[in-house]
Amino acid sequence: MRRVSSDAASTRPVLGTRIDRIAASTLSVVEAAVAVVYLFGGGVGVASMLIHAGLLVWALWRWTRPWNPVWELIVAGVYLVCTPVVVDGPAFTTAASPMLAVAGTVVVTVAMSRPVHVSLTATVIVVATWASGAVLVPGVDRPWTIFSLDFLVVEWAVAAVLRSLVLRSAQITDEAFSQYTTSRIDAEVMAARRRDERETWATLHDTAASTLAMVGQGIVVDDDRLRAQARRDLQAVRRGAQALNTDDFARGIDEHARWTDAPVQFRGRAAGPENPRTSQAVVAAVGEALTNVDRHAEASLVTVEFGDRRVRVIDDGVGFDPSDAALSPGRFGVRNSIRGRLADAGATAEIVSSPGAGTTVEIRWDATPEPDLRSDADDALRLLRGYGYGLVVIAVVVTGLQGLNALSAAHPMAQAGILVTAVLTAFVAVAEIRHRLPTALWWTTATVVVVLAPLQTALLTAEQVTSSANWAVAALGWQLAALSVRRGSRVGLALLGALWFAGAAAAVTVATTGVLSTLLYTVISVTVLQGVALGFSDFLRLAVRRTRQAGTDLADLQIQTTLTAALHQDRRERYQRMSRQLVPVLQRLADDPGSASIPAVRAACSLESTRLRRLFVEDPPAAALLDELAPAIEAAEARGVAVTTHSIGRTVDLDPQAHTEALTVAIILLAGTRTRAKIVITSMPDQPADLSITCDCDDTCTQAVTAIAPQATLIGSGGLVWATVPLP
Repeated sequence: MRRVSSDAASTRPVLGTRIDRIAASTLSVVEAAVAVVYLFGGGVGVASMLIHAGLLVWALWRWTRPWNPVWELIVAGVYLVCTPVVVDGPAFTTAASPMLAVAGTVVVTVAMSRPVHVSLTATVIVVATWASGAVLVPGVDRPWTIFSLDFLVVEWAVAAVLRSLVLRSAQITDEAFSQYTTSRIDAEVMAARRRDERETWATLHDTAASTLAMVGQGIVVDDDRLRAQARRDLQAVRRGAQALNTDDFARGIDEHARWTDAPVQFRGRAAGPENPRTSQAVVAAVGEALTNVDRHAEASLVTVEFGDRRVRVIDDGVGFDPSDAALSPGRFGVRNSIRGRLADAGATAEIVSSPGAGTTVEIRWDATPEPDLRSDADDALRLLRGYGYGLVVIAVVVTGLQGLNALSAAHPMAQAGILVTAVLTAFVAVAEIRHRLPTALWWTTATVVVVLAPLQTALLTAEQVTSSANWAVAALGWQLAALSVRRGSRVGLALLGALWFAGAAAAVTVATTGVLSTLLYTVISVTVLQGVALGFSDFLRLAVRRTRQAGTDLADLQIQTTLTAALHQDRRERYQRMSRQLVPVLQRLADDPGSASIPAVRAACSLESTRLRRLFVEDPPAAALLDELAPAIEAAEARGVAVTTHSIGRTVDLDPQAHTEALTVAIILLAGTRTRAKIVITSMPDQPADLSITCDCDDTCTQAVTAIAPQATLIGSGGLVWATVPLP
């Protein structure tokens, strides 16, 4: 199972850092581009050239500096206030301009990197400073008539919504990985407890296994020493069996009860919460309740009563009135301390008491539900789709509003056809977002969108190219952004580049190269927001992938935990059965050490020693296969057969057919074995794995093996059979 890094649940801070880096880089590129375009265009005077040279130096200098919106607002404000120096008339109020490019980019970058209240304040400052500079230009009486001044507010709103969606996706991702991490920690805690439990059992039985092996091998010791060893081992076995019936929950409460001065009695079976954190909180709360009994109750008896997902601590002490405001501060511990720690762990406490009637503290918890991250993955996918549908709405609205300007231009019928086609491509994007279109159909749609831009521009006159009638180049980028939501920003940005290149080429063909500066300002103003939309879609797709991966990892973890718990429970049951079988053998040795010389007793000791050592051996690479053979091994041992198992090498992964054949061969031979059997699974690097069984069985078993597994190798000698089955 793939392990998740420890920083997997830190999406939001990492995302914030990346957005800051994107914002800084975007603004630097735009300011540098605006300065270069303006400088190559000649400007309107020395002062304007110096201003843009300074803007270029600032953009290059701050490229490697941390993102600081305050300084960006100061620089942008100074630049916008200098509008009278940069322009030579009021024409900028009806066309794209360098001020619009800088102002729009500052608004978008601040909105994508800072909370709404900060970015809204920044937008107001940008609009106010530009309006303040614009009114100083001769011929501009009303600054709110500036071309796309209101669009700055629209850009802010769109960028702020996109930011909120991305942060929501980051929150979903964090929650998914938090659940997975919590479940993984709980699983590791349970695994550690099981290992500790097994080690405790093994330690308790090491001496028992040694004693049994010594007797089984006929090693002679004096009767007094054997009697002492057998009695000691008998106590160890009984302690281990008793430990099986208690867990950390019961042991923790019992430990608190031991330190309580008042006598404590228990009722019911102590079955605690499955969740380790909840279990620890309940144990601690019970301890706090017992401590309060000693401090305040003056009780003669405390009863700890266990029930279905609850535990009660009942005392016969003096009690108290929970509503009495005159209680000493210490008495509030029973309410505040207990309830506080339980609430954090998903449990509750109810306290009932009255003067002279004792106190009852009842702690309850719900069954721990298995975390299900499928809903998180579904939420992330719905968020991505909703994001895409939002881009579709923007595409339709912008296309409809701006496309209407071209209906009064040259070739109105053809312009109407282009407008309808553009709207239809936006609706095709809906199907792409919902179901993901076939690749050929998707590329066809994207190509149509790119072709529409130069086609719409080519239908215009030279004068109309620089007017609002030339809408397609700027508006159709939203269709491409919507189409690329599930494909990736690289593809989307490449298509945007193709769109703008084709549109610019058509504009130069229809008009002159003089339109390039106006067109470039338009490109810079609009493409920034479209590019941000494409970049944010990457974050949303990443959230979908990560939540799905977290869900897959959690499902694997749950399967692994369930299997481990089942195997552990199987070992516990085998241990209990083995303990019951061990007790009579050890009891006989303790009562009559001389019986160690009896062949039947020696055989029984040898058999039980082998069972003990096999039970407590570390999990071998072929543990799963050997666990499946456990019933057959136990059946053979019940007949008095001594069975030993070994596994050498790496983990064995079998195909279903080889798995079935290996099990069948082993079961047949174990069923026919008379006195002893040895099972070895070998799997070394660069060598074929195999299962070998050495046993004493008759010809009937070997014939059955040959019929079922023809590829098995059988060698017989001196009453023993050696069978080898390849494990491909």
